[in-house]
Amino acid sequence: MTIGQALKKERKKLGLSQMQMAAGIISRAQYGKIENDIHDISAKKLIELLNWHKIDVNNFFSELSDYSTKEAQRSSFIHDLKEAFFSQDTLKLDQLLKASEKLHLSQDLQYQVILLKAMLAQNMENIPTEVKHYLQSRLFEKENWTEDAMLLSFFGNAMMILSPDYLDLHIARIFKKYKQINQFPLFMQNLIASIGLNYLFYTHSRPNSALWTECFKMIDLLSPDPSLFEYRLVSLYFKAYLTHNDTQLKLIKYLLQESGESRILTLLPK
Repeated sequence: MTIGQALKKERKKLGLSQMQMAAGIISRAQYGKIENDIHDISAKKLIELLNWHKIDVNNFFSELSDYSTKEAQRSSFIHDLKEAFFSQDTLKLDQLLKASEKLHLSQDLQYQVILLKAMLAQNMENIPTEVKHYLQSRLFEKENWTEDAMLLSFFGNAMMILSPDYLDLHIARIFKKYKQINQFPLFMQNLIASIGLNYLFYTHSRPNSALWTECFKMIDLLSPDPSLFEYRLVSLYFKAYLTHNDTQLKLIKYLLQESGESRILTLLPK
């Protein structure tokens, strides 16, 4: 919590306007900029403000210190969480889950550990009901979640438990964000392309023509890197599936078989 945020919190508790909170000690315009973290305030003026409104100075700074400590713990925890996930370290995830309870970190973070463990175990169907509810109602409401590789991985793996409307709403956000996918790093292109193909697979029985078209356009724009060829080929399969082009379907199946991707064949709709 910044000083500006703390001042705003105290002002709201007192039921004051910014003009009243400024109290003539500083201008209303300057106070507004301090609340919005645009300008700093000197220690002398800050203490003068706190004393004028009979706000306990020690408690004010104590809350700032406590919040900063919690934020540092949370940031460190999230860093360790991502590291454990991308290295597929389930033991570390177990340790982090226990640590989250001891540190009294938010339930959100504890749920994220449970989700990550389910993803690594490929067991998303059996996650607890309350965690599924969190996944649908909270996790993807964060403004910048489409920029977070771990949350994108959550989304890609959790499609099977999301409602159709909810799934379409959020996949549309991803397609919009990564419309020019070739401008992003290769690892993000791989991640977003896999999410796109997962979406095609999970919705093949009720294809949303507009979103399918956006997905095809996005995959067509992938960088010409050999590691992305598989996504292009599977995208062509779904295009043929949508238009009932049996000849092309057979050809793509043959190419996948010959290139050693028989596993993918078992996942494609017939």
